[in-house]
Amino acid sequence: MKPLTRHLATPAKAFLICLCLAACQTTGTAEEAFTPTVSSTQQRGLDSRRFDTGDEVQILNAVVAVLQDLGFKLEETERSAGLVSGSKGTGKGKGWFLGRDIRVTVTTRPIARDRTVVRATFQDIRRGHDARFTFAEPVRDPAIYQDFFDKLAQSLFLEAHGI
Repeated sequence: MKPLTRHLATPAKAFLICLCLAACQTTGTAEEAFTPTVSSTQQRGLDSRRFDTGDEVQILNAVVAVLQDLGFKLEETERSAGLVSGSKGTGKGKGWFLGRDIRVTVTTRPIARDRTVVRATFQDIRRGHDARFTFAEPVRDPAIYQDFFDKLAQSLFLEAHGI
């Protein structure tokens, strides 16, 4: 029988074995994966607002205007689905990362004849030298959501009053 050290002759082989073993770990059950956490509930509170208008077209036009004012490049708009998405670069990355982008997706959903819920989700996306090293995480800063919804409310107010 050969000693284990002979099979792990190179550090690369040892690294690959450790990587494979680490990939097999689980951190929870399937039930836990589908159970909402307090943070996801809090996040929904940050990223959703109700507006007292049933005119989705008016809301979507205001969303487009606000996103463009904030410097976002629109990538997709689907009025029939109540969807607008876009992104903007925030500068060069450091180390392994080439750059960072902020991506936003805004959806609208009528909840009554004269009420609509608007949900905006912002993501911080870090791009690596290799496409496999691209990371996205939700933006949890309440100030960003508050700023977006304040500007959206102001835009809807000005549009409704013809200003």
